Amino acid sequence: MSAEPDPFLAEHIHEALSRDQRVNAPELRVTVEHGYVHVDGVIATEERKRAIADVVGEGWHELRLDDRTTIADFPPDGRIEVV
Repeated sequence: MSAEPDPFLAEHIHEALSRDQRVNAPELRVTVEHGYVHVDGVIATEERKRAIADVVGEGWHELRLDDRTTIADFPPDGRIEVV
């Protein structure tokens, strides 16, 4: 790891979370501060939430993950909400 922090690090991580099929969540917000990757937003499933740690750990194992995401709350009967 270089002494100079990558000014685009958060964007690289965001892109990985967006493109990796295990997560596939371009709507997440990613920031990097003081050795932590902070991820905020709503994720579709528990499996995708767990995959966030996998993707960050595989690409940026030297950083710690602060996963602040929540799992979406879909109607139990499968109805589509019309807005």
